[in-house]
Amino acid sequence: MNCPAPAVRRACGPGSAASAADAAVTLREVGGTTIEHVGGFLGRLDPGGRSEVLQLGHQRRYRRGARIIVEGDRSDTVFVVLEGRVKVTNDTPEGREIVLSVLGPGNLVGEFEALDGTDDPRTASNVALEPVECRMIPAVEFLAFLEACPRRPMAVLQEIVHRLRAADRRRSAATSLDTGHRLAAFLLEMHDDHRRTGSEATAIDVPLTQEELASLIAASRDSVVRALSWLRRQGLVTTERRRIVVRDLAGLRRYAG
Repeated sequence: MNCPAPAVRRACGPGSAASAADAAVTLREVGGTTIEHVGGFLGRLDPGGRSEVLQLGHQRRYRRGARIIVEGDRSDTVFVVLEGRVKVTNDTPEGREIVLSVLGPGNLVGEFEALDGTDDPRTASNVALEPVECRMIPAVEFLAFLEACPRRPMAVLQEIVHRLRAADRRRSAATSLDTGHRLAAFLLEMHDDHRRTGSEATAIDVPLTQEELASLIAASRDSVVRALSWLRRQGLVTTERRRIVVRDLAGLRRYAG
């Protein structure tokens, strides 16, 4: 099936929304920027859809620590992450930051406010964990892009369902598993979503502090430190500053259950 657009006809075939939850593609688009093996929303679009969405809006770079979206603001801009990692956070009334998830290349940021069509404030902040490049798309353009092809909304839905399932797994783990097993499960999630592969080991280079890691798995910083120490002694991981390397992926999966 083809989806017509003004002056151009863009294909909208079975590949528009990939059936695999973690579909990956090689993308070489956006003014010379190269994004390899991207997943998320972009990975679920067909090549024509990816090319089109990356021409919407404009490119924007954020330094590490910059707030891409601020909780409580009233805006409906949608961001497509091209490079770097973003943490999604809430602030408690006491001023404590709770880290909800980590997003990376191919993921959407801020799509809820564009989709629900209300003037409700943003429900979470999105902060750059490292230098981030993204496509900044006005809601009206993003919605027009989705409406141009019936398979495109399914790509958004699959992206949201994938995140909800991950959040459900973490909530369930917080009530049924000890910190070591919760940490192992989360490291596997990070491996699957953000890995950088090598010949002997797999680096999880999401730049999280121990406090942020503890927040993500609903644990204390001290218990995370102890759990990482145990995983190192078992030869499952090694750690560096804001970097964890999985040395025995099969062993980590067995331990996580």
